[in-house]
Amino acid sequence: MNNNNNPIQTSFLSSEETIQLVTDVLPSTLNLENNTKKTSNMLSQKISTEHRLMRWCALILTLSTLIIIWRYITILILSIWLSSICRPILEWLVNHLPLMNRCREKRSRSAIAAFLLVFLVLVVILPIILIIIALTGSTINFVASISNSTTARHAINLIVPPTNDNFTKTGVNQTSDYDFVGFIRGGKNATFHLFERLLMQRDTITDVLQLFGGQALSVISTVAGVTAQFIIGLLIFLVSTYSFLLHGNELWTWVLQHSPLSKKHMNRFYDAFHETGRGLLIGVCLTCAVQGFVAAIAYLCLQIPRWYALGVLTGLCSLIPILGTAIVWIPITIGLFIQQAYVKAVIMITVGVLAIGSIDNLLRPVFSKLGSLQMSTLLLLLTIFGGLELVGPWGALLGPLIVRLATEAIILVREDEDEELNSSTTHM
Repeated sequence: MNNNNNPIQTSFLSSEETIQLVTDVLPSTLNLENNTKKTSNMLSQKISTEHRLMRWCALILTLSTLIIIWRYITILILSIWLSSICRPILEWLVNHLPLMNRCREKRSRSAIAAFLLVFLVLVVILPIILIIIALTGSTINFVASISNSTTARHAINLIVPPTNDNFTKTGVNQTSDYDFVGFIRGGKNATFHLFERLLMQRDTITDVLQLFGGQALSVISTVAGVTAQFIIGLLIFLVSTYSFLLHGNELWTWVLQHSPLSKKHMNRFYDAFHETGRGLLIGVCLTCAVQGFVAAIAYLCLQIPRWYALGVLTGLCSLIPILGTAIVWIPITIGLFIQQAYVKAVIMITVGVLAIGSIDNLLRPVFSKLGSLQMSTLLLLLTIFGGLELVGPWGALLGPLIVRLATEAIILVREDEDEELNSSTTHM
């Protein structure tokens, strides 16, 4: 066998050849590494640019969504607050109804939520809306008449009209005009007279067209537009409340997972948001409503005209610190003294001090267990009236909410700075 056909050639490189080989290979290796770094840097820059663009895209789309739903944002806020208040009631019904096993099913839970929502709307929400509508116009007219008074004596006489006929003839309406039923019927309301004419006369449409002329179509379109807005708003409120009542926890879990803020920050904002809702609806509104109701009953028992409007004013004035409800019942007491109704005046002082004025001290600790707003009275008044002037009626809710979230954000920023300072000092 001939080994010369496959010779094994063994060669050794000299030191110079080795150095030459290294000097030839090393630059190419470094160039390869540099190219790899450049490629990775370009890729990372491209990815970061895409992420940055995606953030801007998400921000723009989120702002666009807020602009689209801004008209109904307050309705959504109210529905979230109401669903959070009613969710413990729903859980209690699910766990304590006789059909416990079936109630825990999805369909039965939805049925219970729908029944609870309908019950709240028919028993609580609609009566409150009707009462507010019935009292708002009368209260505004009453306040306007008082503000137009030239003297303090005339304003007091408007609050507690004298019983003599001479003063009645001089410009103050009779007691029957201040009757609550008369207001509900709308004795001075042209719209009610219009409906009466529509029912009593066959040719009323022609009379209305002659009365309003070219404005009849605009009036009808305005009424139709307001009615449509009310129906749409009520529908959105019902659907959103039902959805948040059933799926509120799931929606909040999704928000926590996809929010750019940390869970700590989001949970703090969540607590501040619901604290504001409970504080406004329970701590503030319910306290004012109870004080106004008690005051209205006292005014009615003392046979004071416009007792319903004075009750509303008493409830609103309960928000004002120091004076509070005394802004309303002290002028009533002065008017009773002027009319020499000393017994009624003494009763008014007693009820005002012991009943109306003490309700806030008695009920606020009770309502604070259900919901309390961590905001000073001065700041609350500023946010309510500032929101009313800026946004309108819904500003009474948006103003305190925005300021409460702003204060919570400031507190969080300070806490984060303190944490960073403490962590830096510990590492040193």
